[in-house]
Amino acid sequence: MKAKHLLFSAMLMSAGCASAQVTVDLDAGQKGPQVSPMLYGIFYEDINHAADGGIYAELVRNRSFEDNLKTPEHWNAKGNATLKLINKNLLNKAQGQALEVTFTGDGDGFNNEGFWGIPAVQGRTYRLSFWAKGKLKGNLKAFIGCGCGKKEFAVAEFEGKSFGKNWTKYEATLTSQVNNPKALLWFSATGKGVLDFDMVSLFPPTFNNRENGMRPDLTSMLYDLHPKFFRFPGGCFVEGQNSPDNAFRWERTIGPVEERVGHHNVNWGYRTSDGLGFHEYLQLAEDLGAKPLYVVNVGIWHGGFTPVDQIQPWIDETLNALEYANGPVTSKYGALRAKNGHPEPFNIEYLEIGNENNQPNPREQSDNYYQRYKLFKDAVLAKYPNMHLIGNVAAWGTDNPTWDSKEQVELVDEHYYRTPGWFAEKFRHYDGYDRKGPAVYVGEYAVTQGFGKVGSLNAALGEAVFMMGMENNSDIVKMASYAPIFANINETRWRPDMIQFNANRAFGTPSYYVQKVMAENVGTRIMKTTQHNPYEGNKEEVKVKPATCMVGMGTWGTNVSFRNQRLNLPAAAPTTNVAQINVKGNWTEDGDVVKQTSNEEGTVRLNPSKFTADEYTYKVSARKDAGYEGFLVVFNYVDEDNYCWLNLGGWGNSQHAIEQVIDGSKAQIAMAPGKVEEGRWYDVELHVKGDSIYASLDGKQIFASKLKPSTFAGFFSNATFDEATGEYIVKLVNTASEPTTARINIKGHQSSKARVIRLTGEKGTSENTIDDRTNVVPVEQQLSPDVNGVDVEIPANSLNIVRVK
Repeated sequence: MKAKHLLFSAMLMSAGCASAQVTVDLDAGQKGPQVSPMLYGIFYEDINHAADGGIYAELVRNRSFEDNLKTPEHWNAKGNATLKLINKNLLNKAQGQALEVTFTGDGDGFNNEGFWGIPAVQGRTYRLSFWAKGKLKGNLKAFIGCGCGKKEFAVAEFEGKSFGKNWTKYEATLTSQVNNPKALLWFSATGKGVLDFDMVSLFPPTFNNRENGMRPDLTSMLYDLHPKFFRFPGGCFVEGQNSPDNAFRWERTIGPVEERVGHHNVNWGYRTSDGLGFHEYLQLAEDLGAKPLYVVNVGIWHGGFTPVDQIQPWIDETLNALEYANGPVTSKYGALRAKNGHPEPFNIEYLEIGNENNQPNPREQSDNYYQRYKLFKDAVLAKYPNMHLIGNVAAWGTDNPTWDSKEQVELVDEHYYRTPGWFAEKFRHYDGYDRKGPAVYVGEYAVTQGFGKVGSLNAALGEAVFMMGMENNSDIVKMASYAPIFANINETRWRPDMIQFNANRAFGTPSYYVQKVMAENVGTRIMKTTQHNPYEGNKEEVKVKPATCMVGMGTWGTNVSFRNQRLNLPAAAPTTNVAQINVKGNWTEDGDVVKQTSNEEGTVRLNPSKFTADEYTYKVSARKDAGYEGFLVVFNYVDEDNYCWLNLGGWGNSQHAIEQVIDGSKAQIAMAPGKVEEGRWYDVELHVKGDSIYASLDGKQIFASKLKPSTFAGFFSNATFDEATGEYIVKLVNTASEPTTARINIKGHQSSKARVIRLTGEKGTSENTIDDRTNVVPVEQQLSPDVNGVDVEIPANSLNIVRVK
């Protein structure tokens, strides 16, 4: 038997349910509490180019020439034209720079590359606008064209005599005659002259035809999630970094786009135009049919804060924002909302006071949070007494965050970024919550370890199990939102993200489809279920260690040097050499030193020996050369989805750990505080004896632990009743890698129709990609119920939602 199969067998036997029918009983006469009508919403943050270059439909990158003080990034000259940034005689006070273009003759021009290309679509009409002034002999042509500029797909022309000494706005519509996913926006002249340009914009059709609107395909994917609420604008984007000037300041983001300053999104590494501003967020929530949930800054940013006795301006900023959203047109900010095209109030009902600002360590984005909360609460409720207020609790470092203040709070915001196994283990996390305490909003949650490359089926199933647990406890868990949503695949700073895209295509990860089908099948009343697994409680002790494996070295966002590799095996241990040993990373050899010089996460280089042995010792010396973490020592390696490693200096160089990955699902077997110094050589020794692991650092033992069968594999169920349709909704998740069957018995109910909505894939590590977007998507199948219930085939690695009429 192959080592990989042994590993899987251990996982399956630990589940105690594979290949045997599971019975789920529910009583139609015993309907429980109401499911929270606000349970599933969405969390939006401008991360991974989620706004500019993402859902905000603007196609021109650096449209106001503010991205760089020295050079017009993403703009390029053609022919003998010259481009120069200027900072005098500008369009208005909001603009800091404009582009001066000198044309020397016919054919000179310049172009914009967009956000990794401008998608030209045959028959699509685009809205072009720009501001310009100056003199030009001849005419100016604007067109969407190929990279060389010789092929014109959509064209508009402007007479040279129309340009003068004053800034003037020019507009045109262009209809593309061809398809080209990586076109450019071009401007070319037929004569000499000098023109100044600012706010160059190109819009395709938008969702609901909004003038300053959203990209239809991405917005439609949000709409299909049926969100009950829309949380904005973040996330860390709310706070900013190093300075309050790059926090989200709502009043700077409304009004005509040419009058918006924009700001540096320092948290996520790029400038944002704020074209998607406060008004657009509210309009988007309305278009999605979701209640807006606004997160406000309490005077704290990454790296600093306003003293608590000086935060009144932040409170005033919040009250002004609420007046803009909710106030009558006779109020100052309500009148401004009406001027901007929306006289009816947007009606914000949910307000979160701060973002992750209640950490136990005051140096971690926190300072006197409870005092800040009270000041904001008192001011907001005095004017808006029905506002639902959400408070912060510890967002990391604990699985059990608490509200440690006598100050009353309606909802607290819990955040969990964990492994698939953690989420499955926490199926009953909320069962024991105090019903007399505050209600819970799970504002951010996602599998962020063991998710594969962009988001696997295993990750989605772990999240589905956790969501089922929230449904079971939605008398206390009132709201939940996966985070984050969006990532432009050309520049991703955070992984995973449930909707990923480039300029012309998008796809949902398995996590997206879990969010979709769970929201479509939530029900209105909780039903108590009893699940019977034939082998539950009869779990056999199994061996986890693979029979045949490899060892090696790795890094996580660091540059590391390794030397003195030594693998000690029993004399009779069978070995074979493997040619390909660099699994991931930039590995080079310098004498007897092996170096990894990329900043990738999860790099691995293997020792070339593949061996079969129950006991072995692996020694290596390592030196951290640069980066924020330490280094990895890999052992029990079978393939990219099944291995272990000793993680030294992980979690921002604060922890040592032994981590185990089974079928792509990662778990921490042991953890202890620890760090690694840069420039110092460390001697590491790993001794493996069956499932027992002994790890030493510089001759001192730091771990003596034992591998565990997968805690992810199992079978989970819950049920609700939909009062609108008269259907029982039974959710069944099989996280094991073998199929089974399930029998659903409904006491006191005669079934007439049944169907199953199923999400599964070839294996638990299956993922969707931009080129193969349907590896894991929901499918529906009709079932044949009998008088008392229905039988259901349950594939391996699957979510099955059974609706019984």
